[in-house]
Amino acid sequence: MKPGSWSSTAEVRSFKRYGQKCGSSSYETIVPALSLLVLCVILIAGLWPFHAPGNAVSWLTDENGVRFGRHGTLVSLGQFRAVPSKNDTSCSLEIWLTPGLATGQGTILAFDSSSDPRTPFSLRQYGSSMAIQRYMTDEQGVPRRPWLKVDRIFRKRGRVLLTVTSGRGVTTVYVDGALAGRSTTLGMVSRDLTGRLVLANSTVDESWAGEINQLAIYNRELTPAQVKKHFESGMRDQRSIATGEETLTALYLFNERDGKIAHNKMDPETDLIMPAKYFVLHPAFLGPLWDQFHDSGAAWRRWSYWKDIAVNVAGFIPVGFVFMAYFSSVRNIQRSALVVIMIGFALSFSLEALQYFLPTRDSGMTDLVTNTTGTAIGVGLYRLSGLEALVRRTEQSAIRIGERLVKK
Repeated sequence: MKPGSWSSTAEVRSFKRYGQKCGSSSYETIVPALSLLVLCVILIAGLWPFHAPGNAVSWLTDENGVRFGRHGTLVSLGQFRAVPSKNDTSCSLEIWLTPGLATGQGTILAFDSSSDPRTPFSLRQYGSSMAIQRYMTDEQGVPRRPWLKVDRIFRKRGRVLLTVTSGRGVTTVYVDGALAGRSTTLGMVSRDLTGRLVLANSTVDESWAGEINQLAIYNRELTPAQVKKHFESGMRDQRSIATGEETLTALYLFNERDGKIAHNKMDPETDLIMPAKYFVLHPAFLGPLWDQFHDSGAAWRRWSYWKDIAVNVAGFIPVGFVFMAYFSSVRNIQRSALVVIMIGFALSFSLEALQYFLPTRDSGMTDLVTNTTGTAIGVGLYRLSGLEALVRRTEQSAIRIGERLVKK
C-alpha cells in the first residue's frame, strides 16, 4: 500500500458522504416541510370552522317575521301527522317570503316525511327559480324523486307569496295569487307535509338566506279564488293569510318578536324552536355516490356539482405530489406510489368522518373518491415531472465534485 493511500481513500469516502449530504440536505428539509404544510392546509380546508356556528336567525323588529342568515334554521318540536280527510291527496301550503338574493340557492322549507330522512319533501330556491321535490316509490318499489320547477319567480326584489296546492292528481303553484306552474307528475299528497318541519334548511346542510313572514298549511286544496283572496288580503293589512274558511293544519304568524319559539296557532306540539347553534336534522355519514344521480333534479346536472368535483380532485393533487417526493426520495420506501395513495384515502376518510360532527359540512362518498383520485394524479405528476431523477443527478454531481477535490 502506498503511503497516504489509506488517507486518500478515506477522504474520498468522506467527500462522497459530504456530496450526498450537500446534494440532498436542502431537499430533505424542504420536502418534509412541504408535506406538513399541505397536510395543514387540507385539514383546515376540510374542517373549517371546526365547530358548529351560531344559529343565524333573528326576529324582524318592524314587522312580523324572521330573518335567516347564511347558516340559520328553525325546526318543529314535534312531528306533523297525517290528518284524516275525505281525500288524503289534497293539501295546500302558503308562505310569505323574501329571498336574501335573487341569485341565491337553498331549501326554503322541508318535511322529513320520506322513508329516507335525507331525501325530504322540500321547497327550494334555485336563483330566480323555485322547485318542489318529493320522495316516493313507484309500483315496482323503486324510489323516485319527482320534482316541479317554476322559473322566473324571484326576478323582482321584495316579498313574494308562494302558494302550492294539490288535488285530483294535479299540483299547482301560484305566485302572488296568479297561476305560475302546474304538474300532473309530481304527485304531491298530504302525507308529504308530515314529519318534522324545517325552515331555511333541508334535513341536511342546504341553508337558505332570506326572510319568512307567514306560513300556513291546509289539509285541503285551495281554489284559485281563495289563493287570490289571501294574497290581496295580505297585501292590504299584512295580517294572517288564513281567513278561517279553510281547515288549517298549521299557522305561523311569526309575531312573537322575541324569544326562541315561533308558535303554531293550531297545534303547540309543532311549535318551531330556534336553536342556539346551527344544526342539521339528519347529518350524513359517507352519503352514497348515487344520491347525485337518481332524479331529474340531480346534483350532477348543475355546474356547482362539477365545480365541487374539480376542487376536491385538485385539492388532493399536492398530497400525492409532495408525499410521493417524500417517500420515494427522502425515506425511499418500496411501493411508495401505493403507500401515498393509501395515505390520501385515509386522510380523506378521516376528514369525512369528522365532518359528520360539523353541521356546515356534508360527509359523502363522492368526496372520498375524488380526493383519492386527486392523490393518484399527484403521484403520476411527480413521476412525470422528473423531479426524482433531478435529485439523483444533483447528488451524483456533488459526489463527482468531491472526488475531483480529493484527487487534487
